[in-house]
Amino acid sequence: MSPRIVAFVALFVSLFAFSGTAQAAPAAHGGTALVLSVQYSDVEDNAYKATVLTCERGDRHPRRAQACAALAAADADLQAMASDDRACTFIYAPVEVSMFGFWRGEPVSQVHTYPNSCVMLAHTGALFDF
Repeated sequence: MSPRIVAFVALFVSLFAFSGTAQAAPAAHGGTALVLSVQYSDVEDNAYKATVLTCERGDRHPRRAQACAALAAADADLQAMASDDRACTFIYAPVEVSMFGFWRGEPVSQVHTYPNSCVMLAHTGALFDF
C-alpha cells in the first residue's frame, strides 16, 4: 500500500476518533471525503487497494465523475446499488469493500462483501474500479 494512502487512512481514523470535530467540519461545508478500500480473497492473492474520493477536481480516483454519479444515484448506500446485469461466473472468491468518511456532509461507514470481483463491479460500477 502506498504511503499516501496510509496517510489518508490515518487521517480519517483520527477524524473518527474525535467525532465531534470530525462531524462539524465536513457537515458545515456539505463536502465529500470518502476512503474507499477493496480487499480481495486469497484466490486473488489477498490484494488490498484503497483511495480517497472527494468528487472534486484533483481527486485521485481514476473514474471520479462516474463514481460520484453512482454514489448520488444510490444516495451513498452500497446495498441500494443495482447490478448492471453483466454476466459473471459462479467462482467464489469473496471481495470485501468498505467506504467511510463523509458524503455531502453526512457521515458514512459501510462494509459489504461480494462473491467475486465481477459481481462487485457489476453492482458498484466505477466506485471501486481503481
